[in-house]
Amino acid sequence: MPLNNREMDELFKLGPGTPSGEVFRRYWLPVETSANLDGGRGPVRPSAKNPVRVKVLGENLVLFRDATGKPGLLEEHCSHRGTSLVYGRVEDEGLRCLYHGWLYDRDGNCLDMPAEPPGRRFRNSVKHPSYPCVEVGGLIFAYLGPPELQPPFPRYPALFREDGMRVAGKGNRIQKSNALLQTLDNVLDVWHREVAHGWFKGGEPVHALHHGYNGAPATPIRFETTPWGACYVTLQNTRTPGVYEYHETHALFPCQRARTDTINWAVPMDDHTTRWFGVSFVPFGPDGQISDAALRRLHADTPADAGGPFYEGWFEDVGYWWNTGHPLRQGPIWEDEAIMSTQGREERGGLPDFEKMTFGSSDRGVLLMHKLWDEQIARVQDGIDPVGIVRGAESEQIIPVPGQVAFVDREEGMRLFNTPLEERIATLAEKVQAR
Repeated sequence: MPLNNREMDELFKLGPGTPSGEVFRRYWLPVETSANLDGGRGPVRPSAKNPVRVKVLGENLVLFRDATGKPGLLEEHCSHRGTSLVYGRVEDEGLRCLYHGWLYDRDGNCLDMPAEPPGRRFRNSVKHPSYPCVEVGGLIFAYLGPPELQPPFPRYPALFREDGMRVAGKGNRIQKSNALLQTLDNVLDVWHREVAHGWFKGGEPVHALHHGYNGAPATPIRFETTPWGACYVTLQNTRTPGVYEYHETHALFPCQRARTDTINWAVPMDDHTTRWFGVSFVPFGPDGQISDAALRRLHADTPADAGGPFYEGWFEDVGYWWNTGHPLRQGPIWEDEAIMSTQGREERGGLPDFEKMTFGSSDRGVLLMHKLWDEQIARVQDGIDPVGIVRGAESEQIIPVPGQVAFVDREEGMRLFNTPLEERIATLAEKVQAR
């Protein structure tokens, strides 16, 4: 069934009060990295850092850290006369506005109004908009939804495991595209990984996912729903004879893609701009150390850098069959940028013309994500938690996201492929520990 532009336009709006925006606001979202917040130095308290402007879901906000070390997130414009608080001064108790010196703590309480007569209780009547924050794994998260519906913070393995080494990204990757395009139309699009990101040499295996390398059997692919969203599972040939890549990628609602050791968030700044955050984790080996190979994987930009079973010179020789030699070719990040940002049409205000899109059997993952997102909108409108929100005692448990790439023979790979999700989690966790 063709998509309807009017319905899709409403789906892709993410501001306050919009159907999709309200779904996003039921989750904890990363808004900044700890490293970026801790840059600069304040003039009063030597340990104080300058406030940082952030934009999330169309809202202009300011982030700071008070004397307790805890982050606070406030609406950017002062409740007095609207001056931006990003030019304010961080003090022990909070953030003071440049214009008339109103001082706010991280909960939005106004602690001081220097220009008002002493003894007045006027300041007690002012409550500046603020959002709760959690800092973990090198990232600062915020909850922008109704306070009475605030969920426990999700305990993702990459954020909470302590038996290894963790690295947080810099949060500097910003794309001119809608975040729902990144999540709904890209994360479970397994075929674009083959074509756009060029996991093959030259132009030979455009249909590698169907036929495998060198005439090998067809690659099995399965899409399935999970307690936190959806995933695809594949078993693909590699360039090493007899070695296969067992691969899972999980879409965690509202905007994450994850494997056992890595999680990335495509966070909407507004309807047309997406900011990426990420955390990677490598566990200690049996000797309590992290191997050189594991460190390479942690910092790798390509499969060859990671030491996977690919032929030598993968990075130099791999053919992006549609743009080999293109002067702007910069790897997977650029490719996703080109894919997402050029779908928008000028006559549609930067949004894609959904009515002119043609979907085929290769788009099963995309259509599944559209269906699941529609379901989350309905759940939120009915007062029900969207998928992935965990409350009660279960919220204290680590979320067992599988999906680690594992290099196996075909028999073992097919056994994993046909194993139910709950059983795969333990099996893949053992393989991660052994690497």
